[in-house]
Amino acid sequence: MKNQMNKLFLMCAISMLSLSAHAISIDWTGGYRIEYVDIDSPSLAEPGNKKSYGLNYLYLQPKMIASDGIQIVSRFDILGNDLAAYRNSQMGSFIGTGLSAGAGANVTAQNSDSSNVRVSQLYLNVNHEYGNLVAGRAPLEFGLGITHNAGRGAFDHWLDTKDMVGYKFIVDNISFMPILSRNKQTDFEVERTSADQIFVFEYDNKDIGAKAGVFWQTRTTSSDPAVNDTVAAPAGIPGAATITGGYSAKTVNMYLERKWTAFEFKLEASFLTGQTGAQTVAGEDVGYNSYAIATEMLMPALDSSWEYSAKLGVVSGDNPTTANFEGYQLDRNYDIGMLLFNHRMGNADFFNTGVLHANDAASGLTTSNSADDEAIGNAMYLAPSVKYLWSEKVDLKSTLVYAQLMTNPNNYLDFKKDLGLELDIELIYKPRERVTWSTGFGILSPGAAWSGGSGNNWDTKTNYGFTTKAAITF
Repeated sequence: MKNQMNKLFLMCAISMLSLSAHAISIDWTGGYRIEYVDIDSPSLAEPGNKKSYGLNYLYLQPKMIASDGIQIVSRFDILGNDLAAYRNSQMGSFIGTGLSAGAGANVTAQNSDSSNVRVSQLYLNVNHEYGNLVAGRAPLEFGLGITHNAGRGAFDHWLDTKDMVGYKFIVDNISFMPILSRNKQTDFEVERTSADQIFVFEYDNKDIGAKAGVFWQTRTTSSDPAVNDTVAAPAGIPGAATITGGYSAKTVNMYLERKWTAFEFKLEASFLTGQTGAQTVAGEDVGYNSYAIATEMLMPALDSSWEYSAKLGVVSGDNPTTANFEGYQLDRNYDIGMLLFNHRMGNADFFNTGVLHANDAASGLTTSNSADDEAIGNAMYLAPSVKYLWSEKVDLKSTLVYAQLMTNPNNYLDFKKDLGLELDIELIYKPRERVTWSTGFGILSPGAAWSGGSGNNWDTKTNYGFTTKAAITF
């Protein structure tokens, strides 16, 4: 009798699961990436503290379709990096993680440490005929991705997400999306909350290849140090000493895109203004007043085997003689070269990007042992590229990068602005759809800016790097 009851219970459970499976379908997508990086001289000195590492990463993105137009989207990051600075990124786990603490000796180990699975996205997506509701932790991207970048590229190491509720109104080629977002909430008290108010307006006419948009974001907090950590070391805003009020900053991005048959043009500009809620030791209010302009141009191959493109832009730098912080940092996914503005180099923070390296103290990261976590800042740059379409599966791309600093970041004596020239060569192999293998070599001839002026005279040794990486999306 007991066995019969068990069988009946099992049959009922299987039937219920079968009904549930028919009610909700799950669409799985994701990607896998493996890469190796070797940089000869990050310090631009002799010896150069060479760095070499491999990374391994997988993400799964199941989309549960609960009903027509109703989806629950999530993302699981597998084999993520455990360093504090990279924990919320797509950096990937080291190849050769060793054993966890207390698990034995690495020199005699016969296996590798296990890794946690992290949930980086989970949100509700409800589609209507004239709109789209998004609620939860969702990705965010706009324009070229110089400020808001969801990291959808095959080899992107970073991603932007927000805990938000937004509704996108769509009428023909025009959309408008108001968003309410919580950037930080320590507990249930309103005063311990950092909130964003966002408005996104976009025009997208695919028939004529025209696109334009405005992204308006305002972030506010109270003066509570739990949410306004402007002065928190090690990544506090330079000059900020004491919190005296709430944080209130506005970021406005404008985007323009136009495509013709033989030429494509894209431009995004961003302006950051507002108050940090902090004062200097002298009692001056510390505010923001920075900007960035990035442009991309493309001449497609069409009937030829040659494709030409270029990236050029200007990003403001901080003036150390003022109380305000005028430095701007582009998103770390937005790269123009293999070495310059991608890997940390030299002996000082020339690009005002120290504010991005919030967990260096916890992770012990320096120029010689960090990943590609540098960003474009305090510079104007030009990066023309030419790509030769060797065959249907093989492309050869060459990029020349030239850049100069915008400001003297530390009031160095006899300071020069030239950052030098970099040449990158990349071989791209696509054996089949959704599979990419890229192998590249880059060499940087540093300019006089890296010497730090006559008061420092740091070395400016030629630096070169090699990388090979493969990505599979599904």
